[in-house]
Amino acid sequence: MPSYVGGISLWAAALVMVSAPKTFALWMRLTAVVAAVLFVVSAGLILWGAPLLPTSTPLPAAGYPFLVLTFIGWIWTLLKPDR
Repeated sequence: MPSYVGGISLWAAALVMVSAPKTFALWMRLTAVVAAVLFVVSAGLILWGAPLLPTSTPLPAAGYPFLVLTFIGWIWTLLKPDR
């Protein structure tokens, strides 16, 4: 579990830093922040001894759909013809 906690903590930080620029639409920035918050809460719970697995519901599994939506938004932004 320590590697998982480290991984989702890094994902949370990266999501916030990469999505911060106004290059991305507001909905993409919001999905990134929601995913980051869910991952940080999950990491905190695991560090405090909660028996969470990566597939546990509602946390941390709730963060993955927001992560995917953020990825889709990034891809959509990069592939737009008006770039």
